[in-house]
Amino acid sequence: MVGPLGLELNSNMKKLISQRKLEANRKNSVLGSQATKDKFLQPYLASPNHCKMCGTMLPFEKKKNAFCSKSCAATFNNTGRVRVPKYEKVPCQHCGTLVSHNKKYCSITCSSTSRTKYTPKEAEQVRKNRTREASAAYRAKLRNQTPPDADRKAIAEFYANCQKGYEVDHIIPISKGGLHTLSNLQYLTITENRKKGSKMVPAEGFEPPILRL
Repeated sequence: MVGPLGLELNSNMKKLISQRKLEANRKNSVLGSQATKDKFLQPYLASPNHCKMCGTMLPFEKKKNAFCSKSCAATFNNTGRVRVPKYEKVPCQHCGTLVSHNKKYCSITCSSTSRTKYTPKEAEQVRKNRTREASAAYRAKLRNQTPPDADRKAIAEFYANCQKGYEVDHIIPISKGGLHTLSNLQYLTITENRKKGSKMVPAEGFEPPILRL
């Protein structure tokens, strides 16, 4: 029969064993974490991430951060961010003047004029012409090939007057550096335009437009 002293010794022994097991587990956990870190550290050092503001290399522990400090984050948010308009302006559906993305016309005059009654076939042709003009204007804008002094209303009218069976063509294609100007436009039949593709087929008396900066 175990006496009080023996029970106390057994209890102390169990506590000691439990404490040693806990310490061993902690040690193994630390070693495992270090081994895992070492496994990924070398590849990270070969291609580290840097602070978006000051360019300082981010420590491995903070590799997912965008900035090295709160100071850099605040500075970037105040001065480093390039703000762009949420929506691009779109051409007026009648004259081609750029208007807010949620508007169809630039003025009451254009809105009233555009409400002219068309036959179904004429209305479809008008819709196609407007779509093509807007597409061409957008492509030219992306390439910065619409001169500041370009007559957008005249260009829009040129597209609007395009008859069925014909298409508006850029004599010098936009892809080849041509400008989105009235003097660089011509009417071609659909077949002729398909054959022409991105080649230059000038109209009689054509003079290449000059971009004025």
